[in-house]
Amino acid sequence: MINKKHIFQLFGTAFQYKLENPKEKVIAAFYSTAPVSELARQFAKELSKIIHIEIKDNFPLKKYPLVKCNVSRQTGEKIYHLPFDQQYDRTLIEEERNECYVWTVSEAEKLGYRRAFRWLGETKEK
Repeated sequence: MINKKHIFQLFGTAFQYKLENPKEKVIAAFYSTAPVSELARQFAKELSKIIHIEIKDNFPLKKYPLVKCNVSRQTGEKIYHLPFDQQYDRTLIEEERNECYVWTVSEAEKLGYRRAFRWLGETKEK
């Protein structure tokens, strides 16, 4: 369940953006796969008098490839990152550098990528 604190966080971020960019029209959009509480909806309605807040709850997620395949700028190595790996969020995919997203580890390995050294978890022996 999405509660009022999540709406407050969204509003605060949108409000700060509006202060820093006063000429831009700001619309805060909150998409969630979970339902939004009635109290959170009421807060969003009132806060929308200042900055419009759009809520889409019970939003279905579509499947998309999560394995990031990138090429190291330092060594040229082909490295893949999985969600929750240490560098996953920092890794940006640049298609012009022949980097890509793939569906599975085996796909990444067939393309010549190796697992990132800095990741969380234990290595299983093959």
